[in-house]
Amino acid sequence: MTYQLQFLRDDGSPACFFMTQCVSDEQAKAIARSVLDLQFAGVEILRGEQVIYHELKSAKPN
Repeated sequence: MTYQLQFLRDDGSPACFFMTQCVSDEQAKAIARSVLDLQFAGVEILRGEQVIYHELKSAKPN
């Protein structure tokens, strides 16, 4: 299946995305978590038009 991993800025807007082929939703989530770093505030995973996963990191400390 084809998935779109969309990484998010602090305001929730898209920062970048890429497409990947995975055998399951769980594999797509594992890939997204491994790529998610301090540069991005969160990630959304879409399969077609359907959002199957959405994660926002907790607020950054002041």
